[in-house]
Amino acid sequence: MMNIKWYVLYVNTGQEHAVAEQLRHRGYDAIVPVENKLIRSKGKWITQPHILFDGYVFVRMDYEWSKYYVFKGIPHIIRLLGGGTSPIPLTDKESEFILTLSELLKTPSVLKFTGDGYETVSGFLAENKDKIVKVQKRYKKATVKITLAGEPTELTVSFTEQMPEQTAD
Repeated sequence: MMNIKWYVLYVNTGQEHAVAEQLRHRGYDAIVPVENKLIRSKGKWITQPHILFDGYVFVRMDYEWSKYYVFKGIPHIIRLLGGGTSPIPLTDKESEFILTLSELLKTPSVLKFTGDGYETVSGFLAENKDKIVKVQKRYKKATVKITLAGEPTELTVSFTEQMPEQTAD
């Protein structure tokens, strides 16, 4: 009986896309979630693609011990999270979250700042407002606490600021 699940591979940082491509070439579904991150360059805010989980590739498969040797033959793969004999697959909820993450982060979330805090207006942060643990207004970054493969993980994402409405004189 096939039990296809998503698993997490730990890989050399900077090699995520190369490993994912090698896995796809071998017939696996592999993803590397990416955010269009806001960065400051020459005094202006621009967006730039950024890997959300440095050093990790998500792969979909029906795990068997023999898969260990397939992964061993791909350069830059360090290990399968959870170990070779009993890796921990992502839950269905976590898998769904990872699959939609890149789509959700194509455009930065929007936050509206008030005198005593902020309000989530749209985007990924609005959908996960109960998981926000830190907001850095100056750097346009917010940290969200999520769980992946049973491990608590903090994810830092970009946001844009909604300007307050101007009142007519």
